[in-house]
Amino acid sequence: MFNLQAGHPNVINPGKRPRTTLVNYIVETQGQPFATFGCPGGDHQVQGNLQLMLNMLVFGMNPQEAVEAPRFATDSVPNSFFPHVYHPGQLSVEDGIDSDVIYELKVKGHKVVKPTVCGLGATVTTRNLDTGVMNAGADPRRACYALAW
Repeated sequence: MFNLQAGHPNVINPGKRPRTTLVNYIVETQGQPFATFGCPGGDHQVQGNLQLMLNMLVFGMNPQEAVEAPRFATDSVPNSFFPHVYHPGQLSVEDGIDSDVIYELKVKGHKVVKPTVCGLGATVTTRNLDTGVMNAGADPRRACYALAW
């Protein structure tokens, strides 16, 4: 969203577009749509969507496993929304992130906090290009449903 602070890159001016976090993704392979990813959560949306994609495309999870996997998010940059607070070096990690990983992050200087959740309501849908069969996953972090047809 726009910022009213003079000199800020997102200060309101004629002809400018606000920084926004509204994002959804369509992933293609062989020129065909293969998957969709969507995750609300303000500034955590892009971070959450990237984790959903990595969970599936790199770590081989199915859509439901991808949305249920624990997430992390940083608040090291000013928040898009008023009052634009930020927490330099802070990393939020959900339950399920290995305690050894959390320890190593702290050793590296991160301020690790454990919120209830990092992102809400993610959905993932995939389509098998050979069969056309669709598969979907819905996030248990809040009321969320997955439908595919």
